[in-house]
Amino acid sequence: MPATTGMKGAGYYDRHSTAQLSSIQALQDWVEGAVADLPLPAPAQPVTVLDLGSSEGRNAIHLMGAIVAELRRRTDQPLQTIYSDLASNNFNQLFANLEEARRAGRFAAGVYLGAVGGSFYGPLLPPGTVHLATCFNAIHWLDRLPAVPVPDFVGYRRPHSPRPGLAVSPEAAAAFTRQAEQDLVRFLECRARELVPGAKLLLASPGDTDEARVFDGPLDVLNDACLDLVAAGRLEREGYERLTLPCYFRTVAELLAPLEREDFPVRSAFAVDRVEALEVPTPFLVEFRRGGDVAAYAGAYTGSLRAVSEPVVRAALNQPKGEVGTVECLYERIRARLLAEPERYSCRYILVAALLTRR
Repeated sequence: MPATTGMKGAGYYDRHSTAQLSSIQALQDWVEGAVADLPLPAPAQPVTVLDLGSSEGRNAIHLMGAIVAELRRRTDQPLQTIYSDLASNNFNQLFANLEEARRAGRFAAGVYLGAVGGSFYGPLLPPGTVHLATCFNAIHWLDRLPAVPVPDFVGYRRPHSPRPGLAVSPEAAAAFTRQAEQDLVRFLECRARELVPGAKLLLASPGDTDEARVFDGPLDVLNDACLDLVAAGRLEREGYERLTLPCYFRTVAELLAPLEREDFPVRSAFAVDRVEALEVPTPFLVEFRRGGDVAAYAGAYTGSLRAVSEPVVRAALNQPKGEVGTVECLYERIRARLLAEPERYSCRYILVAALLTRR
């Protein structure tokens, strides 16, 4: 069973994922380049585009709309657009968003919409059927949480400056690195089977560089809020220690490692067209810098963090969806900390991206 059930549902992720949308917009030229170089099948056959990690669909539909527009510059043959996510994903919202987009004319005649449920660490479509696959803001989620403790913190962080004061054991570092490596290899093996020769794979995910780590601010405020609740007797220490976000933020080198090491089975499966680590503006931070509205900043920041973390938090604290209690208190405490010290938890959105071609 995957280490997470997905994002917070009921339309919440759609409303609180503007940062993720900004990453898609930042790579518009990558999308255009991928489509321009894409070998097309015979005219009677459909061009199949697969999005991996579509969640509730708002951002994925924006991305797919841009891909469809570029494809329509090249061909009028049928286009098959497929959205995928975990079986536990909120597919009702995804289908509602797709229908709304169709009725609004965002997908013209000849574009056929579909969806598939399942982990992208396994096969999703038949071999040799996909011409373009995209994956934004998803491959940092691990398939399994390593069975090593991460004491006194709610997530794994690679042990390097500029983040002081966080002890990371060699055992934890080795286990998380190994799990992330194995996951990425399995992901690429599955895509290598599904993609036709010459097909494109566009990967973009929050990641780290030698100078910056992408998720320090959100992890810090989540951790500090948990400790506040432990000190107040609102959260058991055992519950706090169970909470570890199953994430690993890769560097460019780690993203490319499976394609460069001789002992990996996907070494010869893909050619690297383009790779880069770039910083993407975070919308709520940009607005805060522009206008100084701390309340709006704290609300948007909390919503963004809650959209991706609440399902894991609930599972760790053993709280069903229908209950509020501790979970509600936790996110209220996060908001209070952001109101009191907005600069302390400032975050940078580093995007590690690669465009690959199936050999």
